[in-house]
Amino acid sequence: SYDAFMEALTIYGLVVALALLFANPFV
Repeated sequence: SYDAFMEALTIYGLVVALALLFANPFV
């Protein structure tokens, strides 16, 4: 369903954003 897809996409986006945020100072 569309809602489930958007929810998964939002969670994936948050995970990626957090990963970039934590990885950035160490680059």
